[in-house]
Amino acid sequence: MLTRNTPLCFLYTSSDSWIRLWCLTTVLKSNCSFGYSLIGFASSIAVIVAARVILGIFKHSLNISKSFIADTVPPSEQSSVLGTYNSFSSIGFIVGPTLGGHIAELPGGFFLMANLAGVIFLLNAVIVWILLPTAQRPTRATLQRLDSVLSPKKLISDEINFNPKRFFQSMRKIKWNQLWDMFAIRFLLGFSIIVFRSNLNIMLQSRFNISPRHNGYLTSYSGVVSTVAGFLVGSLTKLYKNEPRLFLSMSVFQVFILFMLGLSQSFIAFIIFFGALSLATSVMRVVGTRLMLLRGAQEGSGVLLGLSQSFMSIARMISPFISGILMEINVSIPAFLGAGATVLASILIFLYPQDKRPGLKVKKS
Repeated sequence: MLTRNTPLCFLYTSSDSWIRLWCLTTVLKSNCSFGYSLIGFASSIAVIVAARVILGIFKHSLNISKSFIADTVPPSEQSSVLGTYNSFSSIGFIVGPTLGGHIAELPGGFFLMANLAGVIFLLNAVIVWILLPTAQRPTRATLQRLDSVLSPKKLISDEINFNPKRFFQSMRKIKWNQLWDMFAIRFLLGFSIIVFRSNLNIMLQSRFNISPRHNGYLTSYSGVVSTVAGFLVGSLTKLYKNEPRLFLSMSVFQVFILFMLGLSQSFIAFIIFFGALSLATSVMRVVGTRLMLLRGAQEGSGVLLGLSQSFMSIARMISPFISGILMEINVSIPAFLGAGATVLASILIFLYPQDKRPGLKVKKS
């Protein structure tokens, strides 16, 4: 998890400083392809650890792609596009667990599964390499940045190398005194969901005596709900006509859902509320990203997304440990802790409207 935390800010700052999102995405997917294939061929723990380090450093293509969307899609259409993007991402979480489970049961299944993942990443890299350079850019400034990307002089210059001074200068451009609430909200909302879901299988086994097969069905069901919600979130934001208020409403709704998940005595009731949780988190993921981009300059979208993902990585690092300790007391406590964290996030959202103060300035060269 630490390997996933450390490089995030550098990667997203690089995408801001040199506007090479298509190139970064290609490199990321190529390295992920190598990392997964290396796991498949691993014959020792050391090789697996090395492969995980590679993946931890480079496997951020989903969030890099969101930064690319922020640079290429008009602001009025970003909510709809991000919702559709998340929906297609959720389809992978529907098909992936089922397909991976069946492949893993075959002779040499782990080897096949790891290399299949590597091939898919490599295919993505080829698609990105072919399609993104020809994509239409909506602004003249973006076209000029694309021209600098394709310039042979730029490709052989020192500009593509990591410059620590430039990196820390980009970090200092963030007005932390104005944006701290945004990152705190991101952390609390991420923590509330992860602390509940990190040991979900154990909790279901304890409370409802559910088999692993039914756990897989529940995961796919959650993915289906997230996919549908992603396609509908654009229409929902247009209907609501106030994204900050929608964000606050969904956070309050999430408090209620987590409390009910902790209190549910039947598996049917749990399924209903679990689907509602997937709906709420899908909407909040899109709206939260959109509001984050509104509060920061478009040129700094990559830095914001990278730092936000770093806070999420911290939540992923500590949540399973805390959840495991609490489940020793009672398996329902993580749901109530998640509800409490969401209450704190809701208070911050209410006190600090997320569409108000622009907090990021990036000097244009």
